[in-house]
Amino acid sequence: MEHTDNKKLTIWTRGFVCALLGNLFLCFSQHCVNSLISTYASFLGASAVLVGTIAGLYFAVACATRPIAGPAITMANKKKLMIWVYVAGVVTNLIYAAAGSVGVFIAARILHGLQFAFVGSLGLTIVSDSVPQEKLGSAVGLYGGAVALAMALGPSMGIALRDWATVRWSPAGGYTAVFLLAAFFMFLAIIPTLFLPDRKRPERGSLGAWYKNILAKETLLPTVMLGLVSMSSTMFNAYMVPYAETLGIPNIAIFFTVYALVLLAARPLFGKLADRVDTAAILIPSLIVFALSYVVVALGRNLPMMLVGAALSAIGFGAANPTIQTLCIRTVTPERRGVASNTQYFGIDLGYFLGPFLGGMIYSRTNYSVMYLCTGVIPQILCLVLFVVTWRSLKKRLY
Repeated sequence: MEHTDNKKLTIWTRGFVCALLGNLFLCFSQHCVNSLISTYASFLGASAVLVGTIAGLYFAVACATRPIAGPAITMANKKKLMIWVYVAGVVTNLIYAAAGSVGVFIAARILHGLQFAFVGSLGLTIVSDSVPQEKLGSAVGLYGGAVALAMALGPSMGIALRDWATVRWSPAGGYTAVFLLAAFFMFLAIIPTLFLPDRKRPERGSLGAWYKNILAKETLLPTVMLGLVSMSSTMFNAYMVPYAETLGIPNIAIFFTVYALVLLAARPLFGKLADRVDTAAILIPSLIVFALSYVVVALGRNLPMMLVGAALSAIGFGAANPTIQTLCIRTVTPERRGVASNTQYFGIDLGYFLGPFLGGMIYSRTNYSVMYLCTGVIPQILCLVLFVVTWRSLKKRLY
């Protein structure tokens, strides 16, 4: 990469600001309902097994749709596609709100998975196309900060609205109110997207056949690393509450608040740092800190120790995740960034699925402490070894 005077470069382009605002509203829409998906399914009469299936259906549909999403993101007009994706988000939440049966709820979940297959990689592609290459790490880190902010405020907002509307109307009215709020946030996401710059689409001949735009083989190593990081990161959401209950630790919700607040600060900070120092100088220590957080949680027996684990996890994940995402994008030429973004989400989807699945298998034979050590430490050791072994050759292929 050529060295340029960074003082003349800025991430605050019209495209980045519009994408950032759209992502912020999207994340609030997602996180105000995510914590209520399982309880809403149970309220509608789903069995315990079906509840788990419905929860995982989101990622399964998204992963199955990515072979379509990758070529579409690469070849289509990204602005128009993003508008339609956000419109689909509005429709999805309206269907959630109107669902009076498990069947309708499952239909909405499938549509939500279809939307998710496009929205993450499409947004990341728009960001990477909207900022100078020298500022890509800063942009990806700040873009991801919207997730942390929504994670800190969204669940509490959704639960508070549900409880208020339940008292005022009924339990069904409580859930309806939350999904209507999510639909409103998705509508707000459409507004800044309308002001995205219209970029010229690449010539189809330069991209090759459609099937060549499903996966970018150049990004497979970073994608595997991203999958390992994602596998561990999902374990707190999946098992922290029952783990705390077995230990008799009260007020464990504070764990998620601390995690989200530290992540909110860490992602933009380390994203900016990624533009100034070598990738290895950030990724190696961040993976070590991330693994250490699971040791602390596995051995912790009180709330203060859990909160230390939350802070360490947020720092480690907040540094490692945007660094690997930036690495994925930098391994391809600009016209193939959509393919690279789509490829890395295969890793994320797989990690989010395998983490809870393997965690449940380990817990059924041991306990929560062993489960956290296995699903938190081992994947990060594997990720660290993979990076150290391949970094020198990978570094030569960066754009």
